[in-house]
Amino acid sequence: MEWLKQLLRSIIDLIPRISLVSPDESGVRITLGKRFRSTPPGWYLYWPVIQRVRKITVTPQIVDIRSQSVLTRSGRSFCCGGAVKYRIKDAVAAILKVQDYDQTLQALCLGIISRYFADKDDDDGYSDLEEYVLRGVKESARGWGLDILAVYITDIGPTQNIRLLTDITNTTVIPVIGSEE
Repeated sequence: MEWLKQLLRSIIDLIPRISLVSPDESGVRITLGKRFRSTPPGWYLYWPVIQRVRKITVTPQIVDIRSQSVLTRSGRSFCCGGAVKYRIKDAVAAILKVQDYDQTLQALCLGIISRYFADKDDDDGYSDLEEYVLRGVKESARGWGLDILAVYITDIGPTQNIRLLTDITNTTVIPVIGSEE
């Protein structure tokens, strides 16, 4: 029965189709896996046998940067998280030059934040963190078709390690709190 579904799908792919790119989208039409053309908003006729149409939203978006623990040069631990605001300025580059720009932006920001704290001492201020991350992301994401609009640091603060030790015989939990100074 599966072969019948595949046969019908192949026959249907021989029929040209119409694709709509909405006003908040942009896309790319790829022909024979080699040639590509940008598709701004509008109606497009494509042939599924030899063409694929991929669309993405080009309006401003915000990606959350998960909180991470980072160490300063002096060994103090901090927790830092934030968000990145961006928009797609070149859909062809965003689709064809980077695998998953949301995940890649998150990983890139985490690395830049970690590098920032590794170069700081405890008494240094952190007022230039947003500008440092924004500059680093813009430089690293050049050529991806993204316009990085802003970086926001949503939470930052010192961390405290808490470990729970268990007594195997009584199975009672004994909290041990250790602070880093």
